[in-house]
Amino acid sequence: MPVAKTAENTSGLYMTFNEIYEQNADMVLNLAFRMCGREDIARDLTQDVFIKVYQKIGTFQEQSKISTWIYRIAMNHIINYLKREKRISFFDFMEKDATKAISEGPVLTYWEQNLPTQPDDSLQDHEKEIIVRNALDSLSAKYRVPFMLFRYEEMSYQEIADHLEITLSAVETRIHRAKKKLADKLKPWLKHL
Repeated sequence: MPVAKTAENTSGLYMTFNEIYEQNADMVLNLAFRMCGREDIARDLTQDVFIKVYQKIGTFQEQSKISTWIYRIAMNHIINYLKREKRISFFDFMEKDATKAISEGPVLTYWEQNLPTQPDDSLQDHEKEIIVRNALDSLSAKYRVPFMLFRYEEMSYQEIADHLEITLSAVETRIHRAKKKLADKLKPWLKHL
């Protein structure tokens, strides 16, 4: 059954809430899944986000695309959830190779340059991925969240500061410390892999 609420998109056409949902639900679900790492929680968060979208659709202004507006609502809601639950273990399910997340450090540059290329080495690749994931998961949320928002959500430091309600210098410090901690945690594994 179609929902009566509508919003005008950037081309001046009106969309029903169902159309808005259909066009944006996958984006929100993927974001939630990457951030929290559990499908059941991601689905719940997606529902929560669209309840908020439905409630606030009348406040949408055409200064941006509706998908951008929904993304901001989703990001804020997910970050608030993660802060509230104090559980941020989203590295297990990242779409990108976790070793690339911290490739700016010298240890990780070495690691990436020495990844095996033979099919027989796929188990070893999997083991490396697990080690990197464990190192990332061992970071406290204080360091992991800003790092993830910067590397995977490609947010600027200022955007991260705004979302987390911390200072810009705190974001810079936390991301720098996250990179250093990850490099330190991975150094001992290089000789074994």
